Amino acid sequence: MQSYEEQKARIARLNLMDDQFFQKVAENLECCEEILRIILEMPNLHVISNQIERSIPNVTNKSVKLDLLCEDADGNIFNVEVQKANDTDHQKRVRYNMACVDTLSAEKGTDYADLPDVYVIFISAFDIFKQGKTIYHVERILNETGTVITNGTHEIYVNTAIDDGSDIAKLMQYFKNSTGIHPLFEKLSSQVYYYKESPEGVSHVGNVWEEYAQEVADKKASEKVAESHKEMAIALLKEKVFSNSKIAELTKLPLSEVEALQKAI
Repeated sequence: MQSYEEQKARIARLNLMDDQFFQKVAENLECCEEILRIILEMPNLHVISNQIERSIPNVTNKSVKLDLLCEDADGNIFNVEVQKANDTDHQKRVRYNMACVDTLSAEKGTDYADLPDVYVIFISAFDIFKQGKTIYHVERILNETGTVITNGTHEIYVNTAIDDGSDIAKLMQYFKNSTGIHPLFEKLSSQVYYYKESPEGVSHVGNVWEEYAQEVADKKASEKVAESHKEMAIALLKEKVFSNSKIAELTKLPLSEVEALQKAI
């Protein structure tokens, strides 16, 4: 267990681009509302619910865990994702998240016309389109006429890499360097200040951070064991002495995984 001084020093280095810190701050509904109002330029938007790390399970396909999922008073849905690393196809990630949110919000028998508008706001530490803009709005258009059409989906990409001097850019710079109270987003910055400067806030975030670090360590240890079992299974398959079911028993791997390994070697 770290001392208070150690916890405070570590938390001081965090900012809103760090997943765990962002999610902690986003537990405050008013902070979520302030972020959305600024990015969407909707000063009257009223958020009525917020969910952190909302899991959307899928039995047969890829499940997702959303950083932040909000709903406003009009039933619109907002998914906010924060990403520091440019390490995958993020546009397709946004596409998949949007599809999962649609599945979540559409009860059986729902008429298509009753589907809520869905906004996916992707906040990144890099300029995803390399066009030198702080914010990008992706629209659906008719190529033949240039007419903008809509089906209730909205893709918005915002980044901390480009500072164009706008209020949105000021918010992004605060995401990048989350210190002090900012007059443009008092609720958000006050919550950040609470977690970084007050003994109660520092202690709370410090405990959460230590739990997260332990989860990561446990996951890595589990992955290491699983990899060891996989290597053992491959070795046994190459010897062609035991049946697949026996190898599954010895290595504690699912039979389907042993069969897949057999096909791959």
